[in-house]
Amino acid sequence: MKKLFETMNKLNENKNAKVVTFDFDNTIVKSYEESDDGEETIYRYGGLNKQIIARIKKFKQAGTTVLIVTSRTQALEVPESSIQSMLNKLNIQVDGVFYTNGEKKAKKLYELGSSLHYDDDVAEREAIEAYKKLHQSNIVVKNPDDLVKDINEIAKGLILTNDGKIIIVQRSDSHDWDAPGGHLMEGEKANFAFYREILEEMSLKVKKVHYLGSLDTSWKKKNTVARYFVGLIPYSSEELEGNIQLQWELSDYFCGTSEEIEEKMGEGATQNLKNAISFFQQENLMLERAYPHSDKHSEKKRRLVGLGIDHTGAKRLKKSKNFERSESSPPGAGGALEEEKKKKKKIKISIVSNLEEKKKRKKRRKKRYKYGGGWPYGSPDTIGGHGNGNGGNGGGGE
Repeated sequence: MKKLFETMNKLNENKNAKVVTFDFDNTIVKSYEESDDGEETIYRYGGLNKQIIARIKKFKQAGTTVLIVTSRTQALEVPESSIQSMLNKLNIQVDGVFYTNGEKKAKKLYELGSSLHYDDDVAEREAIEAYKKLHQSNIVVKNPDDLVKDINEIAKGLILTNDGKIIIVQRSDSHDWDAPGGHLMEGEKANFAFYREILEEMSLKVKKVHYLGSLDTSWKKKNTVARYFVGLIPYSSEELEGNIQLQWELSDYFCGTSEEIEEKMGEGATQNLKNAISFFQQENLMLERAYPHSDKHSEKKRRLVGLGIDHTGAKRLKKSKNFERSESSPPGAGGALEEEKKKKKKIKISIVSNLEEKKKRKKRRKKRYKYGGGWPYGSPDTIGGHGNGNGGNGGGGE
Protein backbone atom coordinates (compact mmCIF):
# COMPACT_ATOMS: atom_id res chain seq x y z
CA MET A 1 0.00 0.00 0.00
CA LYS A 2 2.85 2.41 0.84
CA LYS A 3 4.43 1.77 -2.56
CA LEU A 4 1.06 2.47 -4.22
CA PHE A 5 0.78 5.87 -2.52
CA GLU A 6 4.33 6.70 -3.54
CA THR A 7 3.47 5.83 -7.15
CA MET A 8 0.36 8.04 -7.07
CA ASN A 9 2.37 10.95 -5.62
CA LYS A 10 5.00 10.51 -8.30
CA LEU A 11 2.33 10.60 -11.01
CA ASN A 12 0.75 13.75 -9.54
CA GLU A 13 4.13 15.48 -9.38
CA ASN A 14 4.99 14.58 -12.97
CA LYS A 15 1.88 15.44 -14.97
CA ASN A 16 3.87 15.56 -18.22
CA ALA A 17 5.73 12.28 -17.58
CA LYS A 18 5.01 9.44 -19.99
CA VAL A 19 2.85 6.71 -18.49
CA VAL A 20 2.37 3.38 -20.29
CA THR A 21 -0.16 0.86 -19.00
CA PHE A 22 -0.72 -2.85 -19.60
CA ASP A 23 -3.57 -5.22 -18.95
CA PHE A 24 -2.34 -8.44 -17.31
CA ASP A 25 -4.49 -11.50 -18.08
CA ASN A 26 -4.21 -12.61 -21.71
CA THR A 27 -2.05 -9.59 -22.42
CA ILE A 28 1.02 -10.75 -20.48
CA VAL A 29 0.01 -14.20 -19.20
CA LYS A 30 -2.60 -16.21 -21.11
CA SER A 31 -5.24 -18.47 -19.57
CA TYR A 32 -8.81 -19.66 -20.00
CA GLU A 33 -11.51 -20.77 -17.59
CA GLU A 34 -11.38 -24.53 -17.14
CA SER A 35 -14.25 -25.00 -14.67
CA ASP A 36 -16.34 -23.27 -12.04
CA ASP A 37 -18.00 -25.31 -9.28
CA GLY A 38 -19.65 -22.34 -7.59
CA GLU A 39 -16.92 -21.97 -4.99
CA GLU A 40 -13.74 -22.01 -7.03
CA THR A 41 -12.97 -20.95 -10.59
CA ILE A 42 -10.12 -22.94 -12.08
CA TYR A 43 -8.09 -21.45 -14.93
CA ARG A 44 -5.67 -23.28 -17.18
CA TYR A 45 -2.38 -21.70 -18.17
CA GLY A 46 -1.99 -20.95 -21.88
CA GLY A 47 1.39 -19.30 -22.42
CA LEU A 48 3.12 -15.91 -22.39
CA ASN A 49 3.25 -12.91 -24.70
CA LYS A 50 7.02 -12.54 -24.70
CA GLN A 51 6.90 -9.51 -26.99
CA ILE A 52 4.86 -7.65 -24.38
CA ILE A 53 7.25 -8.69 -21.62
CA ALA A 54 10.19 -7.41 -23.68
CA ARG A 55 8.34 -4.17 -24.32
CA ILE A 56 7.66 -3.63 -20.60
CA LYS A 57 11.34 -4.06 -19.81
CA LYS A 58 12.32 -1.70 -22.62
CA PHE A 59 9.97 1.03 -21.33
CA LYS A 60 11.36 0.62 -17.81
CA GLN A 61 14.95 0.94 -19.03
CA ALA A 62 13.99 4.19 -20.79
CA GLY A 63 12.65 5.63 -17.53
CA THR A 64 8.97 5.44 -18.51
CA THR A 65 6.39 4.94 -15.75
CA VAL A 66 4.95 1.46 -16.34
CA LEU A 67 1.71 0.37 -14.64
CA ILE A 68 -0.48 -2.74 -14.70
CA VAL A 69 -4.20 -1.97 -14.83
CA THR A 70 -6.42 -5.02 -14.39
CA SER A 71 -10.14 -5.63 -14.04
CA ARG A 72 -9.49 -8.39 -11.52
CA THR A 73 -11.22 -8.05 -8.16
CA GLN A 74 -8.47 -7.32 -5.66
CA ALA A 75 -10.32 -8.91 -2.72
CA LEU A 76 -10.30 -12.26 -4.55
CA GLU A 77 -6.54 -12.35 -5.08
CA VAL A 78 -4.55 -15.06 -3.30
CA PRO A 79 -0.82 -14.65 -2.58
CA GLU A 80 0.54 -17.48 -4.72
CA SER A 81 -1.20 -16.28 -7.87
CA SER A 82 -1.60 -12.55 -7.31
CA ILE A 83 -0.42 -10.30 -10.11
CA GLN A 84 2.51 -9.01 -8.08
CA SER A 85 3.59 -12.56 -7.21
CA MET A 86 3.48 -13.61 -10.86
CA LEU A 87 5.36 -10.49 -11.95
CA ASN A 88 8.08 -11.38 -9.47
CA LYS A 89 8.32 -14.93 -10.81
CA LEU A 90 8.61 -13.59 -14.34
CA ASN A 91 11.19 -11.00 -13.22
CA ILE A 92 9.04 -8.11 -14.49
CA GLN A 93 9.43 -4.77 -12.71
CA VAL A 94 6.58 -2.22 -12.86
CA ASP A 95 5.78 0.95 -10.93
CA GLY A 96 2.38 -0.15 -9.68
CA VAL A 97 -0.62 -2.46 -10.05
CA PHE A 98 -4.14 -0.99 -10.14
CA TYR A 99 -7.42 -2.94 -9.88
CA THR A 100 -10.77 -1.85 -11.33
CA ASN A 101 -12.64 -4.71 -9.61
CA GLY A 102 -14.67 -5.75 -12.63
CA GLU A 103 -15.26 -2.26 -14.01
CA LYS A 104 -14.02 -1.08 -17.41
CA LYS A 105 -10.52 0.37 -17.34
CA ALA A 106 -11.13 3.60 -19.32
CA LYS A 107 -11.75 5.92 -16.34
CA LYS A 108 -8.79 4.55 -14.35
CA LEU A 109 -6.46 4.94 -17.34
CA TYR A 110 -7.60 8.56 -17.72
CA GLU A 111 -6.97 9.22 -14.02
CA LEU A 112 -3.50 7.70 -14.24
CA GLY A 113 -2.61 9.79 -17.29
CA SER A 114 -1.86 6.80 -19.50
CA SER A 115 -0.56 7.74 -22.94
CA LEU A 116 -0.38 4.16 -24.28
CA HIS A 117 -2.34 1.09 -23.20
CA TYR A 118 -2.09 -2.57 -24.30
CA ASP A 119 -5.19 -4.73 -23.84
CA ASP A 120 -6.32 -8.02 -25.42
CA ASP A 121 -10.03 -7.38 -24.83
CA VAL A 122 -11.75 -5.72 -27.78
CA ALA A 123 -14.57 -4.52 -25.49
CA GLU A 124 -12.05 -2.73 -23.27
CA ARG A 125 -10.40 -1.12 -26.28
CA GLU A 126 -13.75 0.07 -27.60
CA ALA A 127 -14.71 1.47 -24.18
CA ILE A 128 -11.46 3.45 -24.03
CA GLU A 129 -12.04 4.90 -27.50
CA ALA A 130 -15.58 5.92 -26.49
CA TYR A 131 -14.27 7.53 -23.29
CA LYS A 132 -11.77 9.56 -25.30
CA LYS A 133 -14.62 11.26 -27.17
CA LEU A 134 -16.06 12.58 -23.90
CA HIS A 135 -12.79 13.60 -22.25
CA GLN A 136 -9.56 15.25 -23.29
CA SER A 137 -7.40 12.21 -23.70
CA ASN A 138 -4.75 11.32 -26.26
CA ILE A 139 -4.27 7.74 -25.09
CA VAL A 140 -3.30 5.25 -27.80
CA VAL A 141 -4.77 1.76 -27.42
CA LYS A 142 -3.15 -1.33 -28.93
CA ASN A 143 -3.87 -5.03 -29.21
CA PRO A 144 -0.95 -7.05 -27.72
CA ASP A 145 -1.55 -9.92 -30.15
CA ASP A 146 -0.54 -7.63 -33.01
CA LEU A 147 3.04 -7.95 -31.75
CA VAL A 148 3.23 -11.72 -32.20
CA LYS A 149 3.14 -13.88 -35.34
CA ASP A 150 1.50 -17.17 -36.15
CA ILE A 151 3.78 -20.19 -36.04
CA ASN A 152 3.71 -23.32 -38.17
CA GLU A 153 1.48 -25.34 -35.82
CA ILE A 154 -2.28 -25.60 -35.60
CA ALA A 155 -4.77 -26.49 -32.88
CA LYS A 156 -8.01 -28.00 -34.16
CA GLY A 157 -10.80 -30.06 -32.68
CA LEU A 158 -14.42 -30.68 -31.89
CA ILE A 159 -16.91 -28.81 -29.72
CA LEU A 160 -19.39 -30.79 -27.60
CA THR A 161 -22.71 -29.44 -26.35
CA ASN A 162 -23.97 -30.37 -22.90
CA ASP A 163 -26.47 -32.78 -24.48
CA GLY A 164 -23.72 -34.72 -26.25
CA LYS A 165 -23.92 -33.29 -29.77
CA ILE A 166 -20.86 -32.37 -31.88
CA ILE A 167 -20.33 -28.99 -33.56
CA ILE A 168 -18.33 -28.64 -36.80
CA VAL A 169 -17.91 -25.60 -39.04
CA GLN A 170 -17.95 -24.82 -42.76
CA ARG A 171 -15.10 -22.85 -44.31
CA SER A 172 -15.95 -19.73 -46.32
CA ASP A 173 -13.22 -20.35 -48.91
CA SER A 174 -13.65 -24.00 -49.89
CA HIS A 175 -17.09 -24.63 -48.30
CA ASP A 176 -15.68 -27.87 -46.88
CA TRP A 177 -16.70 -28.91 -43.39
CA ASP A 178 -13.84 -28.41 -40.97
CA ALA A 179 -12.78 -28.80 -37.33
CA PRO A 180 -12.81 -25.44 -35.50
CA GLY A 181 -9.44 -23.95 -34.58
CA GLY A 182 -6.40 -22.40 -36.22
CA HIS A 183 -2.73 -21.48 -35.97
CA LEU A 184 -0.83 -21.05 -32.74
CA MET A 185 0.74 -17.68 -31.97
CA GLU A 186 4.27 -17.27 -30.65
CA GLY A 187 4.40 -18.15 -26.96
CA GLU A 188 0.99 -19.84 -26.88
CA LYS A 189 0.17 -23.31 -25.69
CA ALA A 190 -1.86 -25.38 -28.12
CA ASN A 191 -4.77 -25.76 -25.69
CA PHE A 192 -5.08 -21.98 -25.39
CA ALA A 193 -4.86 -21.52 -29.17
CA PHE A 194 -7.80 -23.92 -29.57
CA TYR A 195 -9.77 -21.91 -26.98
CA ARG A 196 -8.82 -18.54 -28.50
CA GLU A 197 -9.64 -19.48 -32.09
CA ILE A 198 -13.10 -20.73 -31.16
CA LEU A 199 -13.76 -17.58 -29.16
CA GLU A 200 -12.63 -15.37 -32.05
CA GLU A 201 -14.38 -17.25 -34.85
CA MET A 202 -17.56 -18.43 -33.08
CA SER A 203 -17.89 -16.30 -29.90
CA LEU A 204 -17.97 -19.49 -27.82
CA LYS A 205 -15.94 -20.12 -24.67
CA VAL A 206 -15.02 -23.79 -24.41
CA LYS A 207 -14.17 -25.41 -21.09
CA LYS A 208 -12.60 -28.71 -20.03
CA VAL A 209 -10.40 -28.76 -23.13
CA HIS A 210 -9.18 -32.34 -23.56
CA TYR A 211 -6.19 -33.26 -25.70
CA LEU A 212 -6.79 -36.03 -28.26
CA GLY A 213 -3.52 -36.35 -30.15
CA SER A 214 -1.04 -34.88 -32.64
CA LEU A 215 -0.24 -35.56 -36.26
CA ASP A 216 2.20 -34.28 -38.87
CA THR A 217 0.10 -32.81 -41.66
CA SER A 218 0.52 -30.77 -44.85
CA TRP A 219 -1.29 -27.54 -45.73
CA LYS A 220 -0.64 -25.48 -48.85
CA LYS A 221 2.39 -27.69 -49.55
CA LYS A 222 3.88 -26.88 -46.13
CA ASN A 223 4.42 -29.47 -43.42
CA THR A 224 2.89 -28.55 -40.07
CA VAL A 225 2.08 -30.16 -36.73
CA ALA A 226 -1.62 -30.42 -35.91
CA ARG A 227 -2.80 -30.78 -32.29
CA TYR A 228 -6.33 -32.06 -31.84
CA PHE A 229 -8.67 -31.34 -28.91
CA VAL A 230 -12.25 -31.61 -27.78
CA GLY A 231 -13.90 -28.94 -25.65
CA LEU A 232 -17.26 -28.53 -23.90
CA ILE A 233 -19.65 -25.57 -23.97
CA PRO A 234 -22.43 -24.87 -21.42
CA TYR A 235 -25.20 -24.92 -24.05
CA SER A 236 -27.46 -27.62 -25.42
CA SER A 237 -27.85 -28.13 -29.15
CA GLU A 238 -31.14 -26.21 -28.98
CA GLU A 239 -29.49 -23.18 -27.34
CA LEU A 240 -26.84 -22.51 -29.98
CA GLU A 241 -28.80 -20.00 -32.04
CA GLY A 242 -27.99 -16.54 -30.76
CA ASN A 243 -24.93 -17.76 -28.83
CA ILE A 244 -22.86 -18.59 -31.91
CA GLN A 245 -21.63 -15.63 -33.94
CA LEU A 246 -19.52 -16.63 -36.93
CA GLN A 247 -16.66 -14.52 -38.25
CA TRP A 248 -16.02 -14.14 -41.98
CA GLU A 249 -13.71 -17.18 -42.12
CA LEU A 250 -16.69 -19.43 -41.45
CA SER A 251 -19.90 -19.55 -43.50
CA ASP A 252 -21.94 -22.00 -41.41
CA TYR A 253 -21.91 -24.52 -38.58
CA PHE A 254 -23.59 -27.89 -38.02
CA CYS A 255 -24.49 -29.64 -34.77
CA GLY A 256 -25.47 -33.27 -34.66
CA THR A 257 -24.76 -36.82 -33.52
CA SER A 258 -21.69 -38.76 -34.67
CA GLU A 259 -23.75 -40.42 -37.38
CA GLU A 260 -25.12 -37.08 -38.59
CA ILE A 261 -21.62 -35.58 -38.61
CA GLU A 262 -20.29 -38.43 -40.76
CA GLU A 263 -23.19 -37.94 -43.19
CA LYS A 264 -22.46 -34.21 -43.36
CA MET A 265 -18.80 -34.90 -44.06
CA GLY A 266 -19.89 -36.70 -47.23
CA GLU A 267 -20.59 -33.25 -48.70
CA GLY A 268 -16.88 -32.45 -48.43
CA ALA A 269 -14.57 -32.39 -45.42
CA THR A 270 -11.05 -31.24 -44.66
CA GLN A 271 -8.38 -33.69 -43.62
CA ASN A 272 -8.20 -31.97 -40.23
CA LEU A 273 -11.85 -32.75 -39.56
CA LYS A 274 -11.31 -36.37 -40.60
CA ASN A 275 -8.30 -36.59 -38.27
CA ALA A 276 -10.17 -35.03 -35.34
CA ILE A 277 -13.12 -37.40 -35.81
CA SER A 278 -10.76 -40.40 -36.02
CA PHE A 279 -9.04 -39.45 -32.76
CA PHE A 280 -12.38 -38.84 -31.08
CA GLN A 281 -13.93 -42.10 -32.25
CA GLN A 282 -10.90 -44.15 -31.22
CA GLU A 283 -10.96 -42.67 -27.74
CA ASN A 284 -14.67 -43.38 -27.42
CA LEU A 285 -14.04 -46.97 -28.58
CA MET A 286 -11.43 -47.36 -25.86
CA LEU A 287 -13.94 -46.16 -23.29
CA GLU A 288 -16.66 -48.47 -24.54
CA ARG A 289 -14.31 -51.46 -24.32
CA ALA A 290 -13.39 -50.50 -20.78
CA TYR A 291 -17.09 -50.31 -19.76
CA PRO A 292 -19.01 -52.51 -22.24
CA HIS A 293 -22.08 -53.11 -20.05
CA SER A 294 -22.38 -49.81 -18.25
CA ASP A 295 -25.53 -47.70 -18.40
CA LYS A 296 -23.56 -44.73 -17.05
CA HIS A 297 -21.17 -44.33 -19.93
CA SER A 298 -20.92 -40.54 -19.61
CA GLU A 299 -19.99 -40.83 -15.95
CA LYS A 300 -17.34 -43.46 -16.65
CA LYS A 301 -16.00 -41.40 -19.53
CA ARG A 302 -15.44 -38.39 -17.33
CA ARG A 303 -13.35 -40.52 -15.03
CA LEU A 304 -11.15 -41.80 -17.84
CA VAL A 305 -10.57 -38.61 -19.81
CA GLY A 306 -6.96 -37.53 -19.52
CA LEU A 307 -5.48 -40.97 -18.81
CA GLY A 308 -4.17 -41.20 -22.36
CA ILE A 309 -3.22 -44.07 -24.66
CA ASP A 310 -0.17 -44.58 -26.85
CA HIS A 311 -1.98 -45.22 -30.12
CA THR A 312 -5.48 -44.56 -31.35
CA GLY A 313 -5.57 -47.64 -33.54
CA ALA A 314 -6.24 -45.64 -36.69
CA LYS A 315 -3.67 -45.66 -39.45
CA ARG A 316 -0.95 -43.00 -39.06
CA LEU A 317 -2.69 -41.47 -36.04
CA LYS A 318 -0.28 -41.62 -33.15
CA LYS A 319 -1.32 -40.20 -29.82
CA SER A 320 1.50 -38.15 -28.27
CA LYS A 321 2.12 -38.04 -24.52
CA ASN A 322 1.79 -34.26 -24.56
CA PHE A 323 1.15 -31.42 -26.98
CA GLU A 324 4.33 -29.40 -26.43
CA ARG A 325 5.96 -27.87 -29.49
CA SER A 326 8.22 -29.97 -31.65
CA GLU A 327 12.00 -29.49 -31.72
CA SER A 328 11.68 -27.72 -35.06
CA SER A 329 9.55 -24.94 -33.57
CA PRO A 330 11.02 -21.43 -33.78
CA PRO A 331 13.34 -20.39 -30.93
CA GLY A 332 11.58 -18.60 -28.12
CA ALA A 333 8.22 -20.22 -28.76
CA GLY A 334 8.44 -22.25 -25.58
CA GLY A 335 10.83 -20.81 -23.04
CA ALA A 336 12.91 -22.09 -20.15
CA LEU A 337 10.13 -21.34 -17.69
CA GLU A 338 7.95 -23.93 -19.42
CA GLU A 339 10.25 -26.95 -18.96
CA GLU A 340 9.52 -27.81 -15.34
CA LYS A 341 7.98 -31.25 -14.98
CA LYS A 342 4.51 -31.63 -13.54
CA LYS A 343 4.45 -32.89 -9.95
CA LYS A 344 1.95 -35.32 -8.55
CA LYS A 345 -1.07 -33.79 -6.86
CA LYS A 346 -1.37 -34.10 -3.11
CA ILE A 347 -4.63 -34.32 -1.25
CA LYS A 348 -4.88 -32.04 1.75
CA ILE A 349 -7.41 -32.76 4.47
CA SER A 350 -8.34 -30.17 7.06
CA ILE A 351 -10.65 -30.78 10.04
CA VAL A 352 -12.93 -27.95 11.10
CA SER A 353 -14.19 -28.39 14.65
CA ASN A 354 -16.48 -25.39 14.60
CA LEU A 355 -19.67 -26.22 12.70
CA GLU A 356 -20.59 -22.60 12.06
CA GLU A 357 -17.17 -21.85 10.63
CA LYS A 358 -17.49 -24.84 8.34
CA LYS A 359 -20.82 -23.53 7.01
CA LYS A 360 -19.31 -20.13 6.38
CA ARG A 361 -16.49 -21.67 4.37
CA LYS A 362 -18.90 -23.57 2.17
CA LYS A 363 -20.93 -20.45 1.44
CA ARG A 364 -17.93 -18.29 0.68
CA ARG A 365 -17.50 -18.03 -3.06
CA LYS A 366 -13.92 -17.48 -4.03
CA LYS A 367 -11.92 -17.35 -7.20
CA ARG A 368 -8.82 -19.38 -6.66
CA TYR A 369 -5.88 -19.86 -8.95
CA LYS A 370 -4.37 -23.31 -8.67
CA TYR A 371 -0.97 -24.22 -10.04
CA GLY A 372 0.62 -27.63 -10.21
CA GLY A 373 4.16 -28.03 -8.90
CA GLY A 374 4.13 -24.59 -7.24
CA TRP A 375 4.90 -22.74 -10.50
CA PRO A 376 2.34 -22.42 -13.31
CA TYR A 377 4.66 -22.37 -16.28
CA GLY A 378 5.47 -26.04 -16.49
CA SER A 379 3.82 -28.70 -18.62
CA PRO A 380 0.75 -27.94 -20.77
CA ASP A 381 -1.39 -29.87 -18.32
CA THR A 382 -0.51 -27.54 -15.46
CA ILE A 383 -3.56 -25.90 -13.94
CA GLY A 384 -3.25 -22.22 -13.22
CA GLY A 385 -5.56 -19.29 -13.02
CA HIS A 386 -6.36 -15.66 -13.04
CA GLY A 387 -8.69 -13.18 -14.63
CA ASN A 388 -12.44 -12.74 -14.85
CA GLY A 389 -13.42 -14.66 -17.96
CA ASN A 390 -13.96 -11.70 -20.30
CA GLY A 391 -12.05 -12.08 -23.50
CA GLY A 392 -11.35 -10.44 -26.79
CA ASN A 393 -8.85 -11.43 -29.42
CA GLY A 394 -6.72 -13.14 -26.81
CA GLY A 395 -9.64 -14.77 -25.01
CA GLY A 396 -10.00 -15.40 -21.28
CA GLY A 397 -9.95 -13.03 -18.36
CA GLU A 398 -8.81 -9.48 -18.15
